[in-house]
Amino acid sequence: MRGFDCEVIVLETALPTTTRDGQTIHTFLVADRTGSIMMNIWGNDGKFIRNGDIIRIENAESKLFKGFLQLTTARFGKIKRVGEDTMLFKDHPNFSELQWVTEEESLAMAAPEDGHH
Repeated sequence: MRGFDCEVIVLETALPTTTRDGQTIHTFLVADRTGSIMMNIWGNDGKFIRNGDIIRIENAESKLFKGFLQLTTARFGKIKRVGEDTMLFKDHPNFSELQWVTEEESLAMAAPEDGHH
């Protein structure tokens, strides 16, 4: 899903990682009233985000990466710190800990193995 706005609180901050082409990825566990999810911020925008920050993301995107759901900013997404430590949230379920499958994968698993109906 892409192009949505959301507001989350940062629960945990991981060490940044660097891709083969030198891009920095900042990873956070974030939550809202529905549960928690891993959020990846590319580039320097993630450098200033801290635990307890309340972040508003405009033009957010949720993606499956290796079967796990993640939140990120779309190409023209915006991140803004709107507060800290004062937001109701649930840390469970953690949607990034659940194994997800695409609709195509689900249909393939449901199809008979021998190809007969």
